[in-house]
Amino acid sequence: MLEQLSIDHPSYLRKDASESTVMAPPTNPNPADSSAKQSLEAGLAALKQQDYPTAIALLESVTQTAANQSSGIRAQMGLVAAYKATGNRKKAIALCSSLAKSPNSQVKTWADRALTELTPPRPSKPPANKPKSPETPPETGFVAFDAGTKSPKKSIGGDGLRPASLRPTADKKTGFLPLEPTAAPGNAKSQPISPPPPSPTSPTSELENSTETAPDTAEISGENSSGSPTDIPGVASPDTYQLTWREAGRAKSPRPLKPLKLLEFRLQAVASAIALFFLARFILQFLLTNTNSLLVQLYIFSRLPIFAPIQLFYRDPTPFVQMVFGLLLASSPWLIDALLKLFCGIETLRGSVLSKHSKEASRVLRSYCTKQNMPVPVLKLLPLNVPVAFSYGCLPRFARIAVSRGLLEQLTDDEIATIFARELGHISHWDFAPMSLALLVIQIPYLIYWQVAHWQERLCDLMTIEFLRSAVKFVAAAISAISYGIYKLLRWPMLWLSRRRVYFSDRTVAEITGNPNGLTRALSKIAIGIADNIEQQKQTSFFLESFDLLLPVGVGQAVTLGSAALHAPLEQILLWDVSNRERNWLTVNRAHPLLGERLKLLALYAQFWKLETELDLANAGVQEQPRKGKLSLFKSILEFKDSKLFLQGAPFFGIPMSLAIVGVLWLIGGIFSRTSIWQLDWLWGDRSILWGCLPIGFSIGTLMRINYFFPDITPRETASPSLPEILSNPDSLPLDAEPVRLEGQLLGRSGMSNWLGQDLILQTATGLVRLHYVSRFGYIGSLWPFLFKETTRPSDLIGTSVVATGWLRRGATVAIDLESLRSQGGKVSDSGHPIWSAILAFAAAFWGAYIIIQGPR
Repeated sequence: MLEQLSIDHPSYLRKDASESTVMAPPTNPNPADSSAKQSLEAGLAALKQQDYPTAIALLESVTQTAANQSSGIRAQMGLVAAYKATGNRKKAIALCSSLAKSPNSQVKTWADRALTELTPPRPSKPPANKPKSPETPPETGFVAFDAGTKSPKKSIGGDGLRPASLRPTADKKTGFLPLEPTAAPGNAKSQPISPPPPSPTSPTSELENSTETAPDTAEISGENSSGSPTDIPGVASPDTYQLTWREAGRAKSPRPLKPLKLLEFRLQAVASAIALFFLARFILQFLLTNTNSLLVQLYIFSRLPIFAPIQLFYRDPTPFVQMVFGLLLASSPWLIDALLKLFCGIETLRGSVLSKHSKEASRVLRSYCTKQNMPVPVLKLLPLNVPVAFSYGCLPRFARIAVSRGLLEQLTDDEIATIFARELGHISHWDFAPMSLALLVIQIPYLIYWQVAHWQERLCDLMTIEFLRSAVKFVAAAISAISYGIYKLLRWPMLWLSRRRVYFSDRTVAEITGNPNGLTRALSKIAIGIADNIEQQKQTSFFLESFDLLLPVGVGQAVTLGSAALHAPLEQILLWDVSNRERNWLTVNRAHPLLGERLKLLALYAQFWKLETELDLANAGVQEQPRKGKLSLFKSILEFKDSKLFLQGAPFFGIPMSLAIVGVLWLIGGIFSRTSIWQLDWLWGDRSILWGCLPIGFSIGTLMRINYFFPDITPRETASPSLPEILSNPDSLPLDAEPVRLEGQLLGRSGMSNWLGQDLILQTATGLVRLHYVSRFGYIGSLWPFLFKETTRPSDLIGTSVVATGWLRRGATVAIDLESLRSQGGKVSDSGHPIWSAILAFAAAFWGAYIIIQGPR
């Protein structure tokens, strides 16, 4: 039963306003248990007051009466702190040795760390002075680097693009309080930075936050300044947790990995580009046709010649789209250069500047390009503080690699080299070309959305007539909203390629540098840097959103994971990414694979080369072995029907289910067509039934899950979890909608660019959470609220302290479907997710019925 106990879970460690001691877990009717718990609380209180004799006496009595229970474990951990404070290290070590044998992995890890602190370390031998001669492993053909070539670490804040030699103070910091650097990258040992994640079968047994230090009397039962409990000595709250890096080493002569299947991958990349072409053609033809239809109606109504339909719009747009795609692909390097120059002020990154920040990156560029027989890409520098990097172009000879100033400042020598190796992988795999084309295609509607929202504000400021201002806002809101919707739609054909290519590039980095641990640190720091940039800018910049397809880490992932990484161990917040059984299904609408899954693969590469791993993810999320024997198809369908995944995707699974109904109806029609009962023979082969049942199936599926998706929100059942708690549950799905009430500051873009709630982020004490908003009157209510006397949009509350109430969704990203957003000033913005889910379901049902009634045409 010990695995089922949450030793430091806030659900029973909260402090009541009328009490001065921390509440124990739910009371047990057994008098002995009640007495043990009272002694435990009294002992921990005495330990906090540094009354060690009393604390030892009380806690020892608890260990004798409840040794194998939760209170007994906590008492033993408190005794370790008391013994250490009184100088009785022998007893403390003995008690830690006993705790280290606990079946609870978190208690065992805590005890191991305490033993490390209590046991005096052996004096280390001074490292031998070795010459810095490069060693080239025959398997890869690239230069391997030892510890002597690793550049000093850099601070997150940065101090400009100065060389490492001119930053003696900043070079000693990474911004994350590192442990002692390894002396030899290949076999160095270092202290672990965080406890390993708990097994998927017992997620509640996880210690929420932990530190590197041994038990200390300053972290005793009670609450810290922020109100979060710290009941176990040595377990830090989110306010005291500090992220540290192990600085795990690299392989000097890595064994070669299996070759990648690049031919199949490149064919799939071409297929994605073709799918993008047909989708763009369909959208353009739809817009042209409906524009002419609108003009015809206006012409009939007004009889004005200016509303006459445009004859050019009736032509087939295929040749035009082909020409545009060809021009965009051929000129992609220079067009993207122009975009970045116009909006970001991109500059050329000189090789000497790169060498000052990462000599290894310069060597990797030269050696890899020489081996692949391709020219060195043109290097570009983005004067941005956010750490990002990406590659673009049409051919390897015209390829560019753009990195930001923030990346050069916040990452170390070897980490910068892994990012450059990653971009070289994209160029050598040729996936950068279709992705560059896709970026330019989606930039067209995105720039319209952005610039229309921007310039309408300036135009309205120049107008004095209220009617004209309202008309301009009305038209601009429609154009901006439609453009943003097209931007989101055009991303879909490239999402699969965007996810797939990341795995290939991460693998290439490991092969080129032999440093999967360096890439692990680099990707983690990029996620943290993106989240930090959003907190500083108080919004998601247009650059981050529009270039999301090319970034090393997805912005949607980085918002939550990057901010939570400063409050809890990375293994804890990435547990869902490596443990959830349905995670692959929940990433189909994401441009990047799960960060935890990527870092786990990198840890497996490190294990393959017998390296210490930067994060304890290699063995995390091991799934149970499937049962032997094959299940019947019928039984498999029944098991899937009862699973959460079926309800989660019920609206989409309802579509193929409707096809089965169509087959039954056609079969009935076919049977009756061969009899004298002619009244039902029309069912045979009726295509209107086929097309009509598709939206009906979607409607039935939506209605099936609506009650699960939006449970009633009552004040008593509404929780206020911290972000690490939200991320720690490996089994949750978006269907498991937990009613929550979170307080924080509302971040996001202001003005028309955020009228649809495109960028709503709640900044809480433990991280950032995205918010999803739908007006009670739908998109019309969001764009023109005055039509329905609804004057408060969420964008009107940007920058204020708010209370967000809604349903928590834990999927590939974390988000809250809003029920309401209330500011301190009393302004309320209500959302209508359940209402519009029901409206969508009934509208689909009526549409399907209408198609069937109309019959075949």
